[in-house]
Amino acid sequence: MCLLLGIIGGEHHTHSGGGVNYLCLPLNPTYENFKDGFQNSGFMYGTEYKVYTFNPFKKNLHDNEAPCVVCFVNSRSSMLMMPARNVCPSGWTEEYHGYLMSGYYNHKKGYEFVCVDDDAEYVPGTQGNMDGALLYPVEGQCGALPCNPYIAGRELTCAVCTK
Repeated sequence: MCLLLGIIGGEHHTHSGGGVNYLCLPLNPTYENFKDGFQNSGFMYGTEYKVYTFNPFKKNLHDNEAPCVVCFVNSRSSMLMMPARNVCPSGWTEEYHGYLMSGYYNHKKGYEFVCVDDDAEYVPGTQGNMDGALLYPVEGQCGALPCNPYIAGRELTCAVCTK
């Protein structure tokens, strides 16, 4: 069972400091002690799909904000994100499969790798190049990564599996 929780957030792709992981942010944040305005702090931005060169997904996601979901499987307690495979190992149950995504290789900011469902959604009404944190497809680069079976420049798949 999966529940739409909110939007994916992260630090701006041009910032060299701040957080490096994507977070699943609720649509209804609560605040406690705060001071309006900008203090010396880290920042949180929405996360936008960047698939203008090649969109492997079922929908046109480019420049839309990425939502996040949280999934719960009552009978299976282990979860594995399987990079470079769109099927799960024997004995595991596939929750979804899609494409491996992360930040752009040449931006100042590094990000974690995430598996995005090939039938991904976007936050309605968010089409527009707002930047912030960004999600790009990840391609294999052979060399230290074996050129056979990996193919340079080919988008890598992924699967999320439970057991």
